[in-house]
Amino acid sequence: MTARSPELEILEIKNDTITFILSNTDISVANALRRVMIAEVPTMCIDLVEFEANNSVLCDEFIAHRLGLIPLISEEVNRFNYTRDCSCSERCDNCSVEFRLHVKCTDDKARDVTSSDLISQNDMVIPVSSAQSLNHNNNTPDRPEQEIPIVKLRKGQELKLKAIAKKGVGKEHAKWIPACVATYQFQPHIVINQNRLDELSDKQKEDWVASCPAKVYSYVPHQRNQVTIEDPLRCMYCMECKKKADTYGKPDLVTIEQKTDRFIFTVETTGALKPEDIVLYAIQIIKRKLTDIQTQLQTQIQEG
Repeated sequence: MTARSPELEILEIKNDTITFILSNTDISVANALRRVMIAEVPTMCIDLVEFEANNSVLCDEFIAHRLGLIPLISEEVNRFNYTRDCSCSERCDNCSVEFRLHVKCTDDKARDVTSSDLISQNDMVIPVSSAQSLNHNNNTPDRPEQEIPIVKLRKGQELKLKAIAKKGVGKEHAKWIPACVATYQFQPHIVINQNRLDELSDKQKEDWVASCPAKVYSYVPHQRNQVTIEDPLRCMYCMECKKKADTYGKPDLVTIEQKTDRFIFTVETTGALKPEDIVLYAIQIIKRKLTDIQTQLQTQIQEG
Protein backbone atom coordinates (compact mmCIF):
# COMPACT_ATOMS: atom_id res chain seq x y z
CA MET A 1 0.00 0.00 0.00
CA THR A 2 1.31 3.45 -0.93
CA ALA A 3 1.97 5.73 2.05
CA ARG A 4 -0.15 8.89 2.12
CA SER A 5 0.81 12.38 3.20
CA PRO A 6 -2.36 14.09 4.50
CA GLU A 7 -2.65 17.79 3.78
CA LEU A 8 -4.71 20.48 5.48
CA GLU A 9 -5.99 23.58 3.71
CA ILE A 10 -7.65 26.30 5.82
CA LEU A 11 -10.64 27.92 4.13
CA GLU A 12 -11.80 30.26 6.88
CA ILE A 13 -10.97 31.11 10.48
CA LYS A 14 -13.24 33.17 12.73
CA ASN A 15 -13.24 33.83 16.46
CA ASP A 16 -15.41 30.80 17.14
CA THR A 17 -15.23 28.63 13.99
CA ILE A 18 -12.72 27.16 11.56
CA THR A 19 -13.39 25.54 8.19
CA PHE A 20 -10.68 23.51 6.50
CA ILE A 21 -10.14 20.73 3.95
CA LEU A 22 -8.34 17.54 4.95
CA SER A 23 -7.08 15.82 1.80
CA ASN A 24 -4.97 12.91 0.58
CA THR A 25 -6.25 10.57 3.30
CA ASP A 26 -9.21 8.27 3.95
CA ILE A 27 -12.32 8.37 6.09
CA SER A 28 -10.71 6.50 9.02
CA VAL A 29 -8.24 9.35 9.59
CA ALA A 30 -10.94 12.00 9.15
CA ASN A 31 -13.19 10.31 11.69
CA ALA A 32 -10.30 9.81 14.11
CA LEU A 33 -9.56 13.53 13.97
CA ARG A 34 -13.21 14.41 14.58
CA ARG A 35 -13.54 12.02 17.52
CA VAL A 36 -10.32 13.23 19.16
CA MET A 37 -11.41 16.88 18.86
CA ILE A 38 -14.62 15.99 20.72
CA ALA A 39 -13.44 13.44 23.27
CA GLU A 40 -9.73 13.87 24.01
CA VAL A 41 -8.74 17.54 23.76
CA PRO A 42 -8.43 18.75 27.39
CA THR A 43 -10.08 21.83 28.88
CA MET A 44 -10.73 23.27 32.35
CA CYS A 45 -14.19 22.98 33.90
CA ILE A 46 -15.73 23.24 37.36
CA ASP A 47 -15.79 19.75 38.84
CA LEU A 48 -16.31 20.29 42.56
CA VAL A 49 -18.63 22.74 44.33
CA GLU A 50 -18.77 23.34 48.09
CA PHE A 51 -21.83 25.29 49.27
CA GLU A 52 -21.69 27.50 52.33
CA ALA A 53 -25.11 29.13 51.95
CA ASN A 54 -27.97 28.56 49.49
CA ASN A 55 -31.59 29.49 50.16
CA SER A 56 -32.45 30.15 46.51
CA VAL A 57 -35.21 28.33 44.63
CA LEU A 58 -32.67 25.90 43.11
CA CYS A 59 -31.15 23.05 45.07
CA ASP A 60 -27.39 22.61 45.45
CA GLU A 61 -27.14 19.86 42.82
CA PHE A 62 -28.97 21.94 40.21
CA ILE A 63 -26.65 24.93 40.69
CA ALA A 64 -23.55 22.71 40.72
CA HIS A 65 -24.62 21.21 37.39
CA ARG A 66 -25.06 24.67 35.88
CA LEU A 67 -21.65 25.77 37.13
CA GLY A 68 -20.02 22.75 35.53
CA LEU A 69 -21.44 23.66 32.12
CA ILE A 70 -20.01 27.20 32.13
CA PRO A 71 -17.09 27.16 29.63
CA LEU A 72 -13.81 28.43 31.05
CA ILE A 73 -10.88 29.93 29.16
CA SER A 74 -8.45 27.00 28.78
CA GLU A 75 -5.71 28.34 26.52
CA GLU A 76 -3.15 27.53 29.25
CA VAL A 77 -4.59 24.09 29.97
CA ASN A 78 -1.24 22.40 29.31
CA ARG A 79 0.21 24.17 32.37
CA PHE A 80 -2.08 22.10 34.59
CA ASN A 81 -1.84 18.46 35.57
CA TYR A 82 -4.68 15.98 35.62
CA THR A 83 -5.71 15.47 39.24
CA ARG A 84 -4.86 11.77 38.98
CA ASP A 85 -1.32 12.61 37.81
CA CYS A 86 -0.57 15.42 40.26
CA SER A 87 1.81 14.79 43.17
CA CYS A 88 -0.35 16.72 45.65
CA SER A 89 -2.43 14.91 48.27
CA GLU A 90 -5.77 16.54 47.39
CA ARG A 91 -5.48 19.56 45.10
CA CYS A 92 -3.05 22.38 44.41
CA ASP A 93 -2.44 25.26 42.01
CA ASN A 94 -0.82 22.86 39.54
CA CYS A 95 -3.96 20.79 39.02
CA SER A 96 -6.90 23.04 39.93
CA VAL A 97 -8.25 26.58 40.00
CA GLU A 98 -10.48 27.90 42.77
CA PHE A 99 -13.52 30.11 42.16
CA ARG A 100 -15.50 32.05 44.74
CA LEU A 101 -19.10 33.22 44.49
CA HIS A 102 -20.99 35.20 47.11
CA VAL A 103 -24.16 37.07 46.18
CA LYS A 104 -26.95 38.30 48.47
CA CYS A 105 -30.05 40.10 47.29
CA THR A 106 -30.92 43.10 49.47
CA ASP A 107 -33.28 44.95 47.09
CA ASP A 108 -36.93 44.38 46.26
CA LYS A 109 -35.88 43.75 42.66
CA ALA A 110 -34.69 40.23 41.80
CA ARG A 111 -30.91 39.80 41.54
CA ASP A 112 -29.49 37.76 38.64
CA VAL A 113 -26.51 35.59 39.62
CA THR A 114 -24.39 35.07 36.52
CA SER A 115 -21.00 33.79 35.41
CA SER A 116 -19.54 37.25 36.01
CA ASP A 117 -20.07 36.70 39.75
CA LEU A 118 -17.59 33.82 39.67
CA ILE A 119 -14.30 35.20 40.96
CA SER A 120 -11.31 33.18 39.80
CA GLN A 121 -8.14 32.87 41.85
CA ASN A 122 -6.15 32.43 38.63
CA ASP A 123 -6.47 35.00 35.83
CA MET A 124 -5.55 32.37 33.22
CA VAL A 125 -8.82 30.49 33.85
CA ILE A 126 -11.96 32.66 33.82
CA PRO A 127 -15.48 32.22 32.41
CA VAL A 128 -15.62 32.66 28.64
CA SER A 129 -18.41 35.22 28.95
CA SER A 130 -16.21 37.44 31.13
CA ALA A 131 -13.35 37.37 28.62
CA GLN A 132 -15.70 38.18 25.74
CA SER A 133 -17.19 41.11 27.61
CA LEU A 134 -13.77 42.55 28.40
CA ASN A 135 -12.70 42.27 24.76
CA HIS A 136 -15.85 43.99 23.50
CA ASN A 137 -15.89 46.73 26.08
CA ASN A 138 -12.19 47.53 26.46
CA ASN A 139 -11.93 46.25 30.03
CA THR A 140 -15.26 47.68 31.14
CA PRO A 141 -17.71 45.64 33.25
CA ASP A 142 -19.52 42.69 31.66
CA ARG A 143 -22.42 43.33 29.36
CA PRO A 144 -25.62 41.59 30.59
CA GLU A 145 -26.28 39.85 27.26
CA GLN A 146 -22.92 38.08 27.48
CA GLU A 147 -23.31 36.76 30.99
CA ILE A 148 -24.40 33.17 31.58
CA PRO A 149 -27.31 33.05 34.08
CA ILE A 150 -27.01 30.71 37.05
CA VAL A 151 -29.97 31.56 39.32
CA LYS A 152 -32.25 34.45 40.36
CA LEU A 153 -32.35 35.63 43.95
CA ARG A 154 -35.21 37.41 45.67
CA LYS A 155 -34.84 39.79 48.61
CA GLY A 156 -33.19 38.04 51.55
CA GLN A 157 -31.88 35.10 49.51
CA GLU A 158 -28.17 34.33 49.43
CA LEU A 159 -25.79 32.12 47.49
CA LYS A 160 -22.26 31.50 48.72
CA LEU A 161 -19.99 28.77 47.43
CA LYS A 162 -16.51 27.67 46.47
CA ALA A 163 -15.94 25.92 43.15
CA ILE A 164 -12.91 23.98 41.98
CA ALA A 165 -12.08 23.74 38.26
CA LYS A 166 -10.03 20.78 37.07
CA LYS A 167 -8.49 19.57 33.84
CA GLY A 168 -10.40 16.88 31.95
CA VAL A 169 -11.49 15.53 28.58
CA GLY A 170 -14.83 14.98 26.89
CA LYS A 171 -14.85 11.18 27.22
CA GLU A 172 -14.95 11.66 31.02
CA HIS A 173 -17.83 14.15 30.95
CA ALA A 174 -19.49 16.26 28.26
CA LYS A 175 -18.71 19.49 30.14
CA TRP A 176 -15.04 19.14 29.11
CA ILE A 177 -15.82 18.97 25.38
CA PRO A 178 -14.17 22.03 23.72
CA ALA A 179 -16.17 21.90 20.46
CA CYS A 180 -19.92 22.40 20.27
CA VAL A 181 -19.74 21.44 16.55
CA ALA A 182 -17.19 19.15 14.90
CA THR A 183 -18.42 17.79 11.58
CA TYR A 184 -17.06 16.83 8.18
CA GLN A 185 -18.38 15.85 4.78
CA PHE A 186 -16.87 14.61 1.55
CA GLN A 187 -15.90 17.41 -0.81
CA PRO A 188 -18.38 17.43 -3.70
CA HIS A 189 -17.36 17.11 -7.35
CA ILE A 190 -20.01 18.69 -9.60
CA VAL A 191 -20.06 18.53 -13.40
CA ILE A 192 -22.72 20.19 -15.60
CA ASN A 193 -23.49 18.58 -18.95
CA GLN A 194 -23.32 21.64 -21.21
CA ASN A 195 -25.03 19.88 -24.13
CA ARG A 196 -28.07 19.05 -22.00
CA LEU A 197 -28.05 22.54 -20.52
CA ASP A 198 -28.22 24.10 -23.99
CA GLU A 199 -31.44 22.16 -24.65
CA LEU A 200 -33.22 24.04 -21.87
CA SER A 201 -35.04 27.31 -22.28
CA ASP A 202 -33.92 30.41 -20.38
CA LYS A 203 -36.85 30.01 -18.00
CA GLN A 204 -35.95 26.37 -17.34
CA LYS A 205 -32.32 27.29 -16.68
CA GLU A 206 -33.37 29.96 -14.22
CA ASP A 207 -35.75 27.59 -12.43
CA TRP A 208 -33.13 24.83 -12.34
CA VAL A 209 -30.56 27.13 -10.73
CA ALA A 210 -33.16 28.33 -8.23
CA SER A 211 -33.96 24.73 -7.24
CA CYS A 212 -30.66 24.51 -5.31
CA PRO A 213 -31.29 25.74 -1.72
CA ALA A 214 -27.56 26.13 -1.08
CA LYS A 215 -27.04 28.51 -4.05
CA VAL A 216 -24.32 26.34 -5.60
CA TYR A 217 -25.11 27.55 -9.12
CA SER A 218 -25.48 31.02 -10.58
CA TYR A 219 -27.49 32.12 -13.63
CA VAL A 220 -26.63 35.15 -15.73
CA PRO A 221 -28.81 35.62 -18.83
CA HIS A 222 -27.45 36.83 -22.17
CA GLN A 223 -24.03 35.28 -21.61
CA ARG A 224 -22.35 32.39 -23.37
CA ASN A 225 -22.11 30.28 -20.22
CA GLN A 226 -25.33 31.34 -18.57
CA VAL A 227 -25.14 28.75 -15.78
CA THR A 228 -21.95 28.34 -13.77
CA ILE A 229 -20.95 26.57 -10.57
CA GLU A 230 -20.51 29.43 -8.12
CA ASP A 231 -19.29 27.51 -5.07
CA PRO A 232 -19.23 23.68 -5.07
CA LEU A 233 -18.31 23.61 -1.37
CA ARG A 234 -21.82 24.80 -0.53
CA CYS A 235 -23.31 21.54 -1.82
CA MET A 236 -25.01 19.51 0.91
CA TYR A 237 -26.05 16.59 -1.31
CA CYS A 238 -29.76 17.33 -1.11
CA MET A 239 -30.04 16.37 -4.82
CA GLU A 240 -32.76 18.95 -5.49
CA CYS A 241 -30.99 19.92 -8.72
CA LYS A 242 -31.00 16.27 -9.82
CA LYS A 243 -34.73 15.99 -9.06
CA LYS A 244 -35.43 19.19 -11.01
CA ALA A 245 -33.42 17.88 -13.98
CA ASP A 246 -35.48 14.68 -13.91
CA THR A 247 -38.69 16.72 -14.30
CA TYR A 248 -37.21 18.09 -17.54
CA GLY A 249 -36.47 14.57 -18.75
CA LYS A 250 -32.69 15.16 -18.52
CA PRO A 251 -31.34 12.99 -15.69
CA ASP A 252 -27.78 13.46 -16.97
CA LEU A 253 -27.92 17.26 -16.79
CA VAL A 254 -25.65 17.33 -13.73
CA THR A 255 -23.38 14.81 -12.04
CA ILE A 256 -22.67 15.08 -8.31
CA GLU A 257 -20.02 12.81 -6.83
CA GLN A 258 -18.02 12.66 -3.61
CA LYS A 259 -14.25 12.95 -3.47
CA THR A 260 -13.49 10.15 -1.04
CA ASP A 261 -10.04 11.50 -0.17
CA ARG A 262 -11.05 15.10 0.56
CA PHE A 263 -13.07 16.15 3.61
CA ILE A 264 -14.53 19.54 4.51
CA PHE A 265 -14.36 20.08 8.28
CA THR A 266 -16.30 22.64 10.29
CA VAL A 267 -15.34 23.10 13.93
CA GLU A 268 -17.10 25.51 16.29
CA THR A 269 -15.68 26.12 19.73
CA THR A 270 -17.46 26.65 23.04
CA GLY A 271 -14.98 29.46 23.65
CA ALA A 272 -12.72 27.51 25.99
CA LEU A 273 -10.12 27.12 23.23
CA LYS A 274 -9.55 28.84 19.91
CA PRO A 275 -10.93 26.74 17.06
CA GLU A 276 -7.52 26.38 15.44
CA ASP A 277 -6.04 25.25 18.77
CA ILE A 278 -8.63 22.46 18.99
CA VAL A 279 -7.46 21.14 15.62
CA LEU A 280 -3.77 21.44 16.52
CA TYR A 281 -4.25 19.72 19.89
CA ALA A 282 -6.16 16.88 18.20
CA ILE A 283 -3.40 16.35 15.63
CA GLN A 284 -0.79 16.27 18.41
CA ILE A 285 -2.82 13.70 20.35
CA ILE A 286 -3.21 11.45 17.29
CA LYS A 287 0.51 11.74 16.59
CA ARG A 288 1.33 10.78 20.18
CA LYS A 289 -0.99 7.77 20.03
CA LEU A 290 0.62 6.55 16.82
CA THR A 291 4.09 7.00 18.33
CA ASP A 292 3.05 4.96 21.39
CA ILE A 293 1.76 2.17 19.14
CA GLN A 294 4.98 2.19 17.14
CA THR A 295 7.06 2.03 20.33
CA GLN A 296 5.02 -0.85 21.72
CA LEU A 297 5.21 -2.74 18.44
CA GLN A 298 8.99 -2.37 18.27
CA THR A 299 9.26 -3.55 21.88
CA GLN A 300 7.14 -6.62 21.14
CA ILE A 301 9.22 -7.46 18.08
CA GLN A 302 12.46 -7.19 20.03
CA GLU A 303 11.12 -9.37 22.86
CA GLY A 304 9.52 -11.82 20.45
